[in-house]
Amino acid sequence: MSNKFGKRYTKEFKAEAVRLLLTSGLPVQRVAHDLGVSDVALAEWKKQAIANGDHPEKARPNGIRIQYAVLEQENLRLRQELAVARQQRDILKKSLGILCEDPQQKGMP
Repeated sequence: MSNKFGKRYTKEFKAEAVRLLLTSGLPVQRVAHDLGVSDVALAEWKKQAIANGDHPEKARPNGIRIQYAVLEQENLRLRQELAVARQQRDILKKSLGILCEDPQQKGMP
């Protein structure tokens, strides 16, 4: 007889999956595929963990919690990723400005 609600995972498995997702920097689909779970379920576990992370007293007893240090680590990784993206954007802006300048305005024949 098949289970109407699909597979059940332990709190520990969910917490470790969320920790792996947040610290790896990989997309949800990749981590979910590697773990053999659906990406929708993993995204929901992440949302639940973040919602319960800073307020463990409000968390449901069977919910998963995520440590503040893991959230800080994820925040740092995202800040570094944003800095790289900004640098790339600025380089592209500068190169676009150099390539698009009208050479006749510079005094060239």
